[in-house]
Amino acid sequence: MPSSRRQFLALAATGTAAVATRPWRTAHALVPPSAAWRAAPALPAATQEVYGTAWNGRVLVAGGLRSTADSRRRFATLGQTALFDPTTETWSTGPDLPAPRHHIVLATEGDTAYGFGGFVGENLAQDGFQFRDDVYAFDGDAWARVGSMPTPLGETVALSVDGRVHLVTGSLHGERTGPSGTHLVYDPDTDDWTEARPAPTARSSATGAVIDGMLYVAGGRTTQDGVTNLGALECYDPASDTWTERRPLPQPSGGLNGAATGGTLYVFGGEYFSDGGGVFGETWAYDPAADDWTELPSMPTPRHGLAGVALNGRVYAVGGNTAPGIGAATSSTVEALVPAAT
Repeated sequence: MPSSRRQFLALAATGTAAVATRPWRTAHALVPPSAAWRAAPALPAATQEVYGTAWNGRVLVAGGLRSTADSRRRFATLGQTALFDPTTETWSTGPDLPAPRHHIVLATEGDTAYGFGGFVGENLAQDGFQFRDDVYAFDGDAWARVGSMPTPLGETVALSVDGRVHLVTGSLHGERTGPSGTHLVYDPDTDDWTEARPAPTARSSATGAVIDGMLYVAGGRTTQDGVTNLGALECYDPASDTWTERRPLPQPSGGLNGAATGGTLYVFGGEYFSDGGGVFGETWAYDPAADDWTELPSMPTPRHGLAGVALNGRVYAVGGNTAPGIGAATSSTVEALVPAAT
């Protein structure tokens, strides 16, 4: 069955372009920039609705989608894998996923990268986004299916800590279809799943990172009354199985991404459908100790549906779409955010 939420997002984006008007955001003090964006080598092939992870000293991205020429509401689901080596500043092509997926979330535990869920369906009006529950593992030679999720969960946040991978928030499929606070925990050693305390804010298309053993989840959106971007930032302590509300992201955004390096959470990009629709280039840095956000220079190429990966003190913004929704502006652009200290 078609996904009514995704059909709405596509219809909202059809025929629109980014405009100067930006949705409301929380007032904040400007400070001198503490990071700068730099161009990086482009992906071997354009992709959006893609996720990434740092794996064995490289940036790894897999899957995604790319629009076809006949219609903005038709697209090809991808199985491609690409790896970036920062020592040589080059991308290489890795083995394909066992099956094409878009919105497949990635996380690394030990020497293995894992891919969770994702969607298939290449005609948005007819098929919608069809959930998949597969768990894939990548050891450097090939991807292999190693299990399944207890419930299909898409557009989630995958974070690895203490030998386990946490899947937090995202779109559920079934009796509780829609954005959720679901919190599943995967143990790769035993191939077991458990449920942890749900996130307080139900949402999908958020981002997050692990800092000092704590999980941070930021932004995202809900679809209860249309599409509403969120700025909520919540912190999870695995030791006590508790969530704490932190200062919200000043610019509510869905379809954003980010990563953490040097004890700071960096988030960027996203899309909105109000005021004609558009994509965000704004970049924000969150300091957990101060519980405060700083606005940094914007991405040179505003995008949503992009991967965010931290590696060697830099944060890479990979691929995405330069227009809202599932459109023809799928990108191969890669840019690196470099904190001033590095």
